[in-house]
Amino acid sequence: MNLRAVQTVLLLSSGMTVMSGAIIAPALPEISRHFAGEGSDVLSKLVLTMPALMIAFFAPLAGHFSDLFGRKKLLIGSLLLYGVAGFCGFFLDNLFLLLFSRAVLGVAVGGIMSATAALIGDYFSGRERERFTGLQSSFMYGGGVVLLLLGGLLADISWRGPFVVYLSAFVVMPMALWWLRPAEGRSSPEGSSGDGAEGSPRAVAVTVYALVFLLMVFYYMIPVQVPFVLQERLGAGSSLAGAGIAFAAFSGALSSLCYPMLKRRLRYATIYILGFAIVAAGYAVIANAVGWFPMLAGLGLGGIGSGMLMPNGTLWLLESVPERIRGKAVGGYTGMIFLGQFLSPVLMAPAIGLFSLSGAFLVAAAVMALLALALAAPPLDRIVTGR
Repeated sequence: MNLRAVQTVLLLSSGMTVMSGAIIAPALPEISRHFAGEGSDVLSKLVLTMPALMIAFFAPLAGHFSDLFGRKKLLIGSLLLYGVAGFCGFFLDNLFLLLFSRAVLGVAVGGIMSATAALIGDYFSGRERERFTGLQSSFMYGGGVVLLLLGGLLADISWRGPFVVYLSAFVVMPMALWWLRPAEGRSSPEGSSGDGAEGSPRAVAVTVYALVFLLMVFYYMIPVQVPFVLQERLGAGSSLAGAGIAFAAFSGALSSLCYPMLKRRLRYATIYILGFAIVAAGYAVIANAVGWFPMLAGLGLGGIGSGMLMPNGTLWLLESVPERIRGKAVGGYTGMIFLGQFLSPVLMAPAIGLFSLSGAFLVAAAVMALLALALAAPPLDRIVTGR
């Protein structure tokens, strides 16, 4: 088995999950104008987040299927559906049909993400798993940089342009067919690296699910709301919006790449406290930024904090759950990630209505700061760490 080839497939497949939303994020204002009408402002934002709703429902089921029938079959079938459903957006001129195609895309992404996360647990263990989990998260953020910039450029030509990029799934699919092989002996029977995973599997799963849901509700304000903030304050177009969001993704990529070094020095709970505090600081800066460079500083802090938190949850879950239910566990984790993404514009709408876009970022900053303080309190810290 060629592990380097396997890593390539897993990284590229992970990039597909980022692309489901990132590639069209800069085009949201143009999509909203194209489908102008009653309720179009909210519905156009759902074009970005609709896949997340379907992922939230389908990913746990997909993870269960991967335990029963195999990760490779699930991954290949999901890549095929991804390419077809994603590219449909290039042709559709009805907002409701476009939303339907995005829903089907979400089913595909749920399968891809559940399969890749479970395969990481199958192929890697111990320090090797730590390194690859950080690399995967970094690759996803870094891929987001490229995709957001590309999406912004294509959106300046036409809001339909970014949908062409979904055809890349047909490049990854034959690579998965050829290179993925069984991973016997790569991970321990208990699904643990032997490094002393913190907490019981059930307590870890519940904690990680809840925290990643909250993280996504707030972090997804960047791709959903920041294009509108930049347009409102700076008169920025799609390209500049894409550059701003890409900077947050780039910061996340660097942070995730450093995660293995961070993990060797800090506990899972401590990384959660630090990560949420950094994102809160970034959002406070975004809420008060009146120029391009202060806005970039806030976006960078948001990316750094989230870049620490994403691999932290994934690794903790893989370290804790038994191999026989690994697919189901990571499927549930995937579902919570994308449920948070889908609900982000819905849950933040009241705050925007009451306090404006800037006020909503301040509300998010305050909630995350309180969450970091709560996680540092002794009772909650004992729940999180299992000690």
